[in-house]
This record gives sequence, C-alpha cells and structure tokens, in this order.
Amino acid sequence: MKTYNNKIVKVYFLYLLIGSFFYLNLHINEFPNKYVFTDWLINYEGGFVRRGLLGEIIYEISNSLNYNIKTTLFFFQVIIYFIYFSLFFYLLSKIKINFFWLLIVFSPILFLYPISELEALGRKDIFVISLFLIFSLLNFKNLNFLILSFSFIFTLSCLIHEITIFYVFHYLFVIYVKNKFSMKQKFKFIHIFLIIFLIAILLYLNLYQHKFVNIDEIINSYNYKDFTTESGSFSHIIPSVDVVFLKTFSSISLLSIIRYGFLLLLSLMPLLFFVKIKENLVNKYFKFEYIIFISVLLSIPLYLLIYDWGRVIYINYNFLIITTILLFNLDIFDENFLEQKINKINFKLKVTIFILVCMLFAPKILVTDDLGSLPLYRSILKILEISVIN
Repeated sequence: MKTYNNKIVKVYFLYLLIGSFFYLNLHINEFPNKYVFTDWLINYEGGFVRRGLLGEIIYEISNSLNYNIKTTLFFFQVIIYFIYFSLFFYLLSKIKINFFWLLIVFSPILFLYPISELEALGRKDIFVISLFLIFSLLNFKNLNFLILSFSFIFTLSCLIHEITIFYVFHYLFVIYVKNKFSMKQKFKFIHIFLIIFLIAILLYLNLYQHKFVNIDEIINSYNYKDFTTESGSFSHIIPSVDVVFLKTFSSISLLSIIRYGFLLLLSLMPLLFFVKIKENLVNKYFKFEYIIFISVLLSIPLYLLIYDWGRVIYINYNFLIITTILLFNLDIFDENFLEQKINKINFKLKVTIFILVCMLFAPKILVTDDLGSLPLYRSILKILEISVIN
C-alpha cells in the first residue's frame, strides 16, 4: 500500500505526542490521590473486581522487580499513548489526506480531546480504544484465527475496563466485514457459540462475581495514607447498576442533551456528507448511515450510566473512526463520490466548515459542564504558559 507524506498530520501528531507526554509527566506528581490514579490502582488483591487486571499487572511488576508503582504506572501510560498515536499515524500515512480527512483528524473529540480536557488524560479508556484499533489492524488468515483473536483481545479489554462490553457491536462488525470482504468463509455453530459464551462469562464476572471483592484488602495492598473505600475510583466499585443509573439520570437536563447532541451532530456531519459505500456493495441493510445510526444508538446506555459524557463521546468517536478507516482500507467506500463532494466546495466555505467543526467547540468532562471553546488554541496556550512558569 502506498505511503503518503502528509506533513500536516506529522506536525499535528508530533504536537499531540509531546503534549500528552508533557501532561502525563505533570500529572504524575499528583499520584496517588488524583482520581485517575486510584482507578489504575484497582487490583485483584481483594478478589476479582471489574477493571482490576491492569492494576494487578502493575502491582505484580512493581513488587517483583522492586520498582516504584508510580514509575511503573507512568511507564504504562506513556507506552500506551505512544502505541495509540503510532498506530493511527501509520493508518493515516496510507491515506491521501484531503479536506474530509482533515475534518476527521482535527476533530476536537478525537486525538486532541485528552489534552484539551485534562481530566480525560491518562484514563484506562486509551487501552480500550487501542486494543480495538489493534484488532481492526490485524490481518487474519482464517475465520478461526479471527474469532480466537477476538476472544483474547475483547476479554483483555473487558478486564481492563468493563465499558468494553458496550462496544461488542463494533468488534462483531469488524469480524463481519473482514470475513465478508476478505476471508469469505462460512460461520460455524462453534464460532457463534464461542462468542455468546465469552460475552456471557464476561457479563457474569463484571455484574455478579465482582460484588464479592474485599475493597479494604485492595487498599491495604498499598501503603498510602488517607486511602479509604471512598477515595477516588474505589468508591465506584460497589454501587450497583441501578444506583449508578439513578445518580447519572438525575443530573441529565435538556440543556446537556442539546449541548452534546449539537457537538455529536457537528462531528458526524463530515461522515454523513462525504462518505458513501460503493453502489455494488450497498444493500438495504449495509449502508454507512445505518452503521453510524447503530453506533450512536448503542451508546445511549453509556450516557445513562456514566457521568463523564465527554469521555463517552470521545470513546464512541474513536471507535467509529477506526471502523471508518477499516472500511476505507477494505475498498468499500466510493472514493469518486468523496472527491466529487469535496470539489464542489469552494475554498472559503471549506475554511468556514473547518473552523466550525474543528476549532470552535469541544466537550468538557461532565454531563453538567458547558461546552469548551477553541480547544486547539487553548491547549497550545496552556502548554506554553506552564512551560514559562516552570
């Protein structure tokens, strides 16, 4: 596949990488009391608990090699962000960047979001996104290997963060398109059974088995003062789904729905306007509009369960763009249609659209927060201000 020298993407990704490392290094000074770090410290020392795998790995590595947990955690954060940006840069280097792709790359709810809204930086979400990205990139020789890879990667992602369960559709869609347009093998009963069985086991572990965890033993595995069951993310381990739902639902207002609905529609406009599946591949079920609609529809439960709507829209958009790039690489999209749409727009209108879609608005972290403004400008300014002060 041809590689393109997309200079603007290179510069932008270099900024994103430097900015991410800059803030990760800055935030690690707030270890361990910052909320994001308490989430990383959840481990299996008190029994099985949802989102405990990564914390257990870090805990065991630190103890076995006599490393400081703070250093080990920071290493994991740096590595996963490097992998995330490297893989996306690799994918984009295979694409000739036009106006459409600029709207995607510079979207305020994609790559820029964690450094424009720092409460989203360093979350386990980046592992959930990166593992799906890896899964979409793998070249599978046969359907058996595809299903086995799904079983391993999906399980790993679920044990890092249970939010992965809500993205099973995206994983299954990748399986479907890779098989339909590449391997073209017949699904067997064992494939379907394995997928259903795996999902059932993961639901059982995350919804039932984790209730028996002893949080005090997790906290006591670290010798940190002032740590209690109410510290940061530890306080979110026990509450049931209905309790979480009622808490989040009570905070949702019509204004918050309008704010995030507007931002979501703005970000989806390029996909809805420029992208079309080739006519010979379209059927009454396989249309890109339907893919987008189902992706948005299946994310609604997350908005009802998670207070951090900014993180939800960020994760959802990452999954949708990864899926879009996969379809593009499988030669499913009509590139002539894309070029024709772009050529019909004059330069002034392109600038206006780019500013509106990419430069003016961005989500904050919570459902109750107002929208942020000028995300790229403010993120650059903030880094410069901190650098000068320090």
